[in-house]
Amino acid sequence: MAHIRRHPNAKGRWQVRYVDPGGRERAKNFSRKSDAEKFLHTVETDKLRGQWVDPRLGRTKFADWAAEVEAGRLNRRASTKARDDTYLRSLILPTFGNHEIAAIQPSEIRQWISELEQRSYAPATIAKAYQILSRCFRVAVTDGLIPRTPCREIKLPKNEQEEKRFLSPTEVEDLADSIEERYRAVVLTGAYTGLRFGEMAALRFDDLDTLRRTLRVDEQLSRQGSSEMVVGPLKSKKAYRAIGLPGFLVEELTAHIRRFPAEDDWIFSHSAGGHLDYARFRRRYWHPAVEASVGQPCTPHDLRHTHVAMLIADGQSPRYIADRLGHASTRTVLDVYGHLYDDADDAAMEGLERLRVEAATDTRRTVGGQPLISIDQGRSKKGT
Repeated sequence: MAHIRRHPNAKGRWQVRYVDPGGRERAKNFSRKSDAEKFLHTVETDKLRGQWVDPRLGRTKFADWAAEVEAGRLNRRASTKARDDTYLRSLILPTFGNHEIAAIQPSEIRQWISELEQRSYAPATIAKAYQILSRCFRVAVTDGLIPRTPCREIKLPKNEQEEKRFLSPTEVEDLADSIEERYRAVVLTGAYTGLRFGEMAALRFDDLDTLRRTLRVDEQLSRQGSSEMVVGPLKSKKAYRAIGLPGFLVEELTAHIRRFPAEDDWIFSHSAGGHLDYARFRRRYWHPAVEASVGQPCTPHDLRHTHVAMLIADGQSPRYIADRLGHASTRTVLDVYGHLYDDADDAAMEGLERLRVEAATDTRRTVGGQPLISIDQGRSKKGT
């Protein structure tokens, strides 16, 4: 039975003795009896609720615990692991690495976020770092190191998304004409397939089916930390797909492959024959072409946005667009591009208006061989 007694070896101090859920007797010392009474009440309540945690586990250093948590995260792409390791090493551990898990308070986390913001880190970067930190504490709660996470009442900097660039078909042509000839097909493929740059860079000759006019997407190139881009799996199961191609793009790609053959059967390659490197491509070829044609700001990913805008303008459904982009849900399409459907709604209403007019004036609709008059015409005759 838990109880309070005067400390046998320290005059003026009080000791709480209790038995933990595992049957082990424990003790905790206090300078004031009131504090000892509060602790006694708390520990007995936690035991009854099944919320008691071993205080020794909470003394684990955050750096050691974070390493254990990250090592237990399975099925991550190499690029994702490298990215998370960078965030952990550069943004989180310098502040919390030497702290005991149980000692970290919400106020310290709020202060950490404020300091990152003052150091001009982007809201998206801060959010990703906080996600990693919060995950470590959630697992600590699950594994019984701490009773609850300190990630409570935490507000992150507002992520004001930059306006996306949607190129018109004419602008796409201008950009394709302005970039070095070797990369003309990259621009057209991005704009008329919506593939991510890493997916385009990993395309091989046998991914292109000229008879069926399709392109198979089953791998991507991504950067691991600061090292070169390497071939790896796609982001999700849904990202593995085959998409249709317009006829002109099949011809463009066929001509491109004949003119610029590459090692390892890459469809797109740099001048030495190896696969494309995103940073080098943007610096050497993309930026000069953008400056000479459509103007900044414009990134290779804006070609993906442009493709979605084209599909929406053509009346394609969110489900079709999500499948083509490799998204598991239409939610992303609607969240990111929903505002583009405003014009589509206007076009749909005009279409309904046109259908109704055509139906009302269709002379094939007869009664006793006589054409039907419209509702409005009927009302007009009743009033006369």
